[in-house]
Amino acid sequence: MFTSRAEYRLLLREESADTRLSHYGHSFGLLSDEFYESVKLKDKQIKEGAQLLEDTKFTPNKEFISLLTEMDEQPIKDISTAQQLVARKTFDVDKMIKIVPELDKYNDYIKDEILVEGKYARYIDKQSQEIERMKKYLKVKIPEGFDFKSVSGLSKEIVEKLEQFNPPTLQAAMNISGITPAAIEILHIYIRIAKKNTGNK
Repeated sequence: MFTSRAEYRLLLREESADTRLSHYGHSFGLLSDEFYESVKLKDKQIKEGAQLLEDTKFTPNKEFISLLTEMDEQPIKDISTAQQLVARKTFDVDKMIKIVPELDKYNDYIKDEILVEGKYARYIDKQSQEIERMKKYLKVKIPEGFDFKSVSGLSKEIVEKLEQFNPPTLQAAMNISGITPAAIEILHIYIRIAKKNTGNK
């Protein structure tokens, strides 16, 4: 699957491919123990750094506001985490190290990845929640004889595929090529309405 066509692109970023997939390659004997250990160390350090950004908090006192001003950054008005600050478009690695000097122990590559994680953290959390919600949707059964054409918001192509395969559940529908998570969410809403109208739960 091309990442650009995937629904959850932030979770499928190219730079995280090794940490997401290396355990499969190692389990099949395609990657050496040495390489796999290096990937695990990289993943561990990035997660440590990202957690440090989340755990480090700053209050809007004169000293910290002065530091932000020196970095040409807008002051904070409330207690803020380092993660919230690095999420700003104007924040780079150097600024990140100035507010969380503990991160300077990592090599440049790891620091870059920690910064990226910090910038995307809010969006990654949102997508992770969407995925968990989607898992619940997939267990839902599609009523027999369900009229897919009655569902507003589905493209003609998706309706045709659903009619062709007539999936019994949302899980089966999701497995059809071209059926997106957005389409599954719409289907779930209409199925709930249909069941409510017929008195079924």
